[in-house]
Amino acid sequence: MADFYFDKKTLNDYTEKPERFNNKKDGYAKVYCVESIATLYPQGMDSAPISFFRHMNVDKVRFAGMVQTGNGPLSVQREAHIHDLAGPSTPIQRYQKLSDSPLLYGYSAEEPFCEYRYYEDGKITWKEGKNGSILDVTLEPFPFAFFLHRCEQFPVSTFYTHPHVIRGTYEGKEIIGIGNDDRQFIPDVKVDAITQEKNYQKTTDYLTANCAGVREDGRREIAFFNGNYGHLAGGYWLEGEEPIVDGNVQIMGDWVHLPYCDDGTCVMTRFAFKIGPKVIHFEGKWGLKGWTSTPNLAKHGQSQVLGTFYEGDHPYKHTVWQTFVENMAAFDEKLKQVGYNVID
Repeated sequence: MADFYFDKKTLNDYTEKPERFNNKKDGYAKVYCVESIATLYPQGMDSAPISFFRHMNVDKVRFAGMVQTGNGPLSVQREAHIHDLAGPSTPIQRYQKLSDSPLLYGYSAEEPFCEYRYYEDGKITWKEGKNGSILDVTLEPFPFAFFLHRCEQFPVSTFYTHPHVIRGTYEGKEIIGIGNDDRQFIPDVKVDAITQEKNYQKTTDYLTANCAGVREDGRREIAFFNGNYGHLAGGYWLEGEEPIVDGNVQIMGDWVHLPYCDDGTCVMTRFAFKIGPKVIHFEGKWGLKGWTSTPNLAKHGQSQVLGTFYEGDHPYKHTVWQTFVENMAAFDEKLKQVGYNVID
């Protein structure tokens, strides 16, 4: 099987050591983190969205933040909810199986309250704040997740990302959005004989674009790209068509300096990915730099932008969508060295 592909997520993929990754190539991988990323539109689809990111190990919160994105791709965020969310100092009930019938996995924290529940039909329930006062939503899964196995062009050894439509309430108000069930897996060093023989790319130097949406005609759509700045791989799927995967994705566009950074950090605000016969266009609309109260200037080379996407020559709309683009170690001189144009 190829190193990366679209597939239906199975119940076994909820476990800490999914069967599909329990092999020599993947280092008999075990789950390292259970990530939740979401784009919420409390002011409507034409207004700047809320961006939420919770990064979890199986037994602790690494970080969590919910921010109001800024207007314009070079703008910055402001705090929505950060200090009232379960964070690194919050004790949690670790990620685990909670019942066999129905099959249910999850984790939770009491104060500040959060609760994630992963059900056997693929749905996820997610609450933040007491009685779901901040967020109380159900995530409805897309038919496919994008899986990748241990390979050098990706920044983590083994990974999957699965988009879901979000429905429920934010601060008591009805909302819609898209979120992802993302999981990273790392080799089990107790049984992986080749871990010490080959160093795989670290998660400090990469470009990623994670796009999902529902078109106005109801068809769901996924475009996912990841890799280092000289070698991108990824996949594209539109409901009703065969999925496309490509280990040599081309990215076309210019990099722009972040105006509030003085260290050469860049972001791409308009670009296109060529994957097989398809070209996916992205237009950045809303900016952020980290999920902190103010821009995370200490994270040199990190840039993020949200926006819209479409495939082909003619733009079209989605009824709901998420486009999350993140770059790490995106410095002007390095980008120029690998052939990109940087706008000063």
